[in-house]
Amino acid sequence: MPETDADMSQVVPLSIEELLAHSRLAAEGGQHRLGAKQAESVLADNGATLLQQASARELLTLHRLRLGDYQASVEQGLLALEYFTANGDLLAQSNVHCTLALAFSDIALNETALHHVLGAIEAARACGNPAAEFWALSRSSLVHGAMGDAVRSVELGKQALALAATLHDPETSFVALNNLGDTYLTMARATLDRDEDASQPFSDGLALTREAVGLAQRQGNPFHEAIARTNLVSMLIGLGQHDEAREHGRQGKELCRVHGYRSLEIDIDSQLAELVRADGCFDEATAMMEAQLADPDVDDEPALLAKLHRSLFEMHKAGGRFDRALAHYERWHAVTRRMTMQTAGLQAQMLINTLEIEQARHEVEKSQLEVRVERLRAEELDDQANTDPLTRLSNRRALDRELPWMMGLAQKGTQPLCAAMIDFDHFKTVNDHHGHATGDQVLTALASMLRAITRSTDLAVRVGGEEFLLVFADTSLADATAACERLVASVRDYEWQSLAPGLACTVSAGVAALEPHETVSAWLSRADAALYEAKRRGRDRVHAAGIDIAVIT
Repeated sequence: MPETDADMSQVVPLSIEELLAHSRLAAEGGQHRLGAKQAESVLADNGATLLQQASARELLTLHRLRLGDYQASVEQGLLALEYFTANGDLLAQSNVHCTLALAFSDIALNETALHHVLGAIEAARACGNPAAEFWALSRSSLVHGAMGDAVRSVELGKQALALAATLHDPETSFVALNNLGDTYLTMARATLDRDEDASQPFSDGLALTREAVGLAQRQGNPFHEAIARTNLVSMLIGLGQHDEAREHGRQGKELCRVHGYRSLEIDIDSQLAELVRADGCFDEATAMMEAQLADPDVDDEPALLAKLHRSLFEMHKAGGRFDRALAHYERWHAVTRRMTMQTAGLQAQMLINTLEIEQARHEVEKSQLEVRVERLRAEELDDQANTDPLTRLSNRRALDRELPWMMGLAQKGTQPLCAAMIDFDHFKTVNDHHGHATGDQVLTALASMLRAITRSTDLAVRVGGEEFLLVFADTSLADATAACERLVASVRDYEWQSLAPGLACTVSAGVAALEPHETVSAWLSRADAALYEAKRRGRDRVHAAGIDIAVIT
């Protein structure tokens, strides 16, 4: 049956993993509005796992940054970083740190940006990922440049370039060349502001940027080529090579026009106007800049707007047109003041958001800590309730709790279970002749010996006074009897005189194996009867129920 128009119009919803994959592709293609929408769809899906939510937040951090929404970028980044840190995902941590560094750097929160680039480098190196380390070094170079540390910025840029050469990846190679070239351009402009010769940083940057343009052309990447040509034009202007700068400017403008890179095209128009001005054609340059100001798209480029007003102020002032110069001067400062206020507002809001997220995280950690404390307190109380305070062995309450479970396992399978009743011989004389404190020491010493012959699967219990019970899991009667014989020998040979002069102690033991369908009381009664038989036969010995054990001498 053929499909109807209604059938064909139905769109199958994307799965969460498909949405994440599409959002990543959108990030690579610069489609940040679409990518942000896809990532937000993941967060809105109640079926998304914590990892999927964190991945969506990581993508939103980048998308929102590229869209200029710094608050949302930082908020999502910090939440993603919290998850990836808690789960030890070092690669994801490095990636998020890199994006957060750009966000904080863009609004001049350089110390915070520096914190994130250091985190990015540390995480990248810890996970041994060279590509992640490249991006971390590259971002670190940009941040140090924004902080005015040109020397460190160049050093990091060179490290990134050297690492990119080992990756054999066209994108990282281009970014390394272009970013280092841009770093030299920033250094050159700072040098000019100090009225010093900037030819060397201009030349260094020019060589790198020429290489970046050539690489972008070979890759067939028009966006990369347009970006690199923009930097190339600025460097050529700085070196006074106006003809070549004009040619690269025209080529870059054509690339932007064909591919719709409107923001870059506006920047190139400004550069072309600067070239005309540098050639001494002030009237033509003024007309070009005035035409740019009339372009509504320039309103979205406040830095360029300020630059245009400043240039027009300077040109009108030089031409004696003081009224027009004053008007541009006032607009220049108004734009600069607005930019400063917007940046300050963003800084304050981002710091507030960061503090709120940190506070929420601390509250969660506090709640988790309180839960752990309560659990530990409950465990401590349970331990106290089930432990003999003197010997630190289990008590009768623990016996009542553990023994039925051990018997159930034994009776369901074929594993034997044995009980051994152990009692000091003539313990009353120890207390009477040496004191109750020494008696307590004797009991504690025996407890240590009991632990030495038992395993984690066994149970050692102080039944009361000087009487103890051992329950041997998965142990035959012969093996349990042998263990008790070792215990009896250990007690006899112990250096009791170290506790009190003339002190000597022995114990007797009775052992019984659990019979099929036997009750607890019947089983332990047989072990107790075996103990009394050991005492009847002279003490300081072991007797197994149903077996006649020779006297130990």
